[in-house]
Amino acid sequence: MQTRNSNQRKIIVEIMKDNFTHPTADEIYEQARAIDNHISRGTVYRNLGLLAEAGEILKISVPNGSDHYDSSLHNHYHFCCKSCSKMYDIPGDIKLETKKVSDAMAKDGFCVNAHNLIFTGLCPECNKN
Repeated sequence: MQTRNSNQRKIIVEIMKDNFTHPTADEIYEQARAIDNHISRGTVYRNLGLLAEAGEILKISVPNGSDHYDSSLHNHYHFCCKSCSKMYDIPGDIKLETKKVSDAMAKDGFCVNAHNLIFTGLCPECNKN
């Protein structure tokens, strides 16, 4: 994936490396601007799209909210707080029976090849209030 703006892409890759906070593109942009004040919002968005398309990061689309990005590529689920919009990983030992869902959908002609499951509610901090 070597194209133009490779130095700017390296900044974004470095920000996402081992980043488990599930930042939004705007949060990544703010961090990138602190490193290189010439980087544009469009460059950040474009490179996040390219990195997600290449399978180097995971793009998590949130209905009625901003997309989040995840450096953890293994199959796992997420929790999104409806108050503060922070995103969290669901513990890895929790698994839904995706094979049963896939088999049930196949009976009606669907071919499931991926899934994205997001639980919503209040995080512990917002639930205190």
